[in-house]
Amino acid sequence: MRKTIVLLAMVAMASPLFGQQSLAEAAAAAKTARGHQAADTPTHDQVVKLLDLLQVRKNMAVMLDGMKQAMKEGAEQGFRERVPNPTTQQLEALHGMVDDMLADLPLDEMVEAIVPIYQRHLSKSDIDEMVRFYSGTVGQKLLREQGSMLRESMEAGAQIQQKRMDQMLSKIRERVDRMMEEGSKDEKPKK
Repeated sequence: MRKTIVLLAMVAMASPLFGQQSLAEAAAAAKTARGHQAADTPTHDQVVKLLDLLQVRKNMAVMLDGMKQAMKEGAEQGFRERVPNPTTQQLEALHGMVDDMLADLPLDEMVEAIVPIYQRHLSKSDIDEMVRFYSGTVGQKLLREQGSMLRESMEAGAQIQQKRMDQMLSKIRERVDRMMEEGSKDEKPKK
């Protein structure tokens, strides 16, 4: 059903592009375009080999763990604003909700979704060069250090976001206070 809807949407969006072409001419043009593209398009297996070499699944898992931690911290902060002295059980339940939300993310399906994107943007020779690089000493070092670099980068980013969020919330509170003061000045006492 979903594929049918996507196909219909694609046909609807593409129809103005064909203008006065007949359906047969449009189909022939699409087939020719696919034929030209297919000659230099990397295969599914080539892209998967690169993604495996790049440890994409592992890095996605690290990224999701970082997101999960940030979500837990944000949820806890919001919860503490509503409940100033939460119990350990309440916080554990809150953290459990975040864990449940992110528990079923299908990494393999997410990787499979990446394959056609790489195929659209990279050629066979691009993939070959990347495989060559990441198979070498420097590429392997980059891959070994990538998890730590990603984790540290996410922590640094979270700190910046938290600082900005506190500043934004403070500005919003100030503006709301000003609006309330101005609103009370504008109101005339009733007689």
